Amino acid sequence: MFTKLSLIALGLLGSLSPTRAATPVTYTSDAANSNLRIPLDTSRTSGPTVSNIFVDATFEICDVDISVDITHTWTSDLEIDISLDVDGPDPTTDPVDMIRLQYDDCERTDDLVVVFDDSSTNSLDGASEDEPLCDDNGVDVRPEESLSTFNGHQSTGYWTLHINDDAGADIGTLNSWSVILTPCEPITDGAGTGDPHFKTWVGEWFDFHGECDLVFIDSPKFGHGTGLAIHIRTKARYQYSFIESAAVQIGDSVLEVGEYGNYMLDGVSNAELEKMDDKYPVTHKKVNSKQHIFTVELGEGKQIIIQSFKDLVSVKTVGASPEEYRGSQGLLGEFGTGKWMSRNGTVMADADAFGNEWQVLETEPKLFQTNRFPQHPVKCSMPGPEREGRRRLGESTISMEAAEKVCEHWGDLKDQCVYDVMAAEDLELAEAGAF
Repeated sequence: MFTKLSLIALGLLGSLSPTRAATPVTYTSDAANSNLRIPLDTSRTSGPTVSNIFVDATFEICDVDISVDITHTWTSDLEIDISLDVDGPDPTTDPVDMIRLQYDDCERTDDLVVVFDDSSTNSLDGASEDEPLCDDNGVDVRPEESLSTFNGHQSTGYWTLHINDDAGADIGTLNSWSVILTPCEPITDGAGTGDPHFKTWVGEWFDFHGECDLVFIDSPKFGHGTGLAIHIRTKARYQYSFIESAAVQIGDSVLEVGEYGNYMLDGVSNAELEKMDDKYPVTHKKVNSKQHIFTVELGEGKQIIIQSFKDLVSVKTVGASPEEYRGSQGLLGEFGTGKWMSRNGTVMADADAFGNEWQVLETEPKLFQTNRFPQHPVKCSMPGPEREGRRRLGESTISMEAAEKVCEHWGDLKDQCVYDVMAAEDLELAEAGAF
């Protein structure tokens, strides 16, 4: 049986990349907004030190970092916030958001030269003078509140740094600061298909061959807090695995689809399909005895489509937008950048580690009606000696020439089709197209 590396060697699959994030753009404070006194006056009655950076470029934000260079004789006196004011730095108007970067951290430490970055594993929250980070200027640190709040907003406007020093004696200077914005890549529709191949929000594909229940999408902000989650269940077959069932939850309603079009809605087998959560229509189309298509309509042409072809199941989104998926987590990566994000917000680089990261935890809701081994805390079953296939490369009952012929109509996904047909040893799989 084939491995992913075998197919790469044959040129059927290209090398895999975890992200295709856009290049960050840095905007730095100008002379008028640098070298500002902290506090503004010795009486400390004039309010916070405020510095503005105007961003005139317009793009959707997918990541924000803030760097600061502050000279101060007692940094634990400082409260630092960042806001985005679309209409200008007018204190009488409400900003898009006000995010706390630091609050009275690093007691009795001089100066603060750091980059506030959500993905950092370093934290100054509650740190004292004995914390090494407090003396290690230039490091990246995690802000007290998440900068991801700005994700999905447009970049244009006045980014404003607010520094409040309401303690006595010590003073300092805001030397300079920068806002580092990462634009979103054009969004594609996420997918999980075949053997199984996963397509992130920016169109990058990767494979994960673990056998377990996995978080495909978890979007708690969907529907103004209604929440949307998709779990998939993979099954091992020889040295590869495939998606054998998928479950979509919207609000309290759950649609579960398995092999040959078998399904349950809210725990009832073959229930009449009308709407999920009394709002989102569901349809079922039987193409033939082997292929079934289930569509959940999210409105304005946006959909979730689950298909089954014999015992293989696929899931994909259609018309994805920040309205449904901003801040979502799971196997599709970070919405807008496709970065392989861990549960704690760090970027991952290994496909197997990333897949295992998104195994459904024992503390998370179970969307499938029945449990199947392995369930967390037992880890996903990965390919190994116990899952060796009965045939090696070149010993499939399906020739590469035959697989390529039946996969011609798969377009850009032809290579994946060839892999799946040869691994599953079933020419009929290609009949479903890019299912």
